[in-house]
Amino acid sequence: MCKLSGTPKDPNLKLGFCEEDSLVEKEQYQRLVSKLIYMNHLRPDITFVVTILSQFMHDPREPHLQVAYRVLACLKGTIGQGLLFKRNGRTSMKIYMDVDYACSVVDQRSTLGYCSFIGGNLKT
Repeated sequence: MCKLSGTPKDPNLKLGFCEEDSLVEKEQYQRLVSKLIYMNHLRPDITFVVTILSQFMHDPREPHLQVAYRVLACLKGTIGQGLLFKRNGRTSMKIYMDVDYACSVVDQRSTLGYCSFIGGNLKT
């Protein structure tokens, strides 16, 4: 059993490289994050945090794994939610972006997440 989470990531948590944090099994972390990347197609609300987690695939530490587990807890708490694709004749396009300007503690770069809707349906 895990404690359910309402959000995929604590907004005040800044993930980075810290040599003091314990290493986790690299293959296990990579499998977990790869599955979360696949879930981006159905659950765009986790895209931003999964993008951040994927930056640590080559050297995962305990805090990174804990955030990945929190994403799983968030998904478990929202079973039944997802995307509904429907056919319609509209050809409009809307794009939404979430940008974290220069807040990466690793390299001071921005992290970007986006989703686009074409004809009312999400396209990745």
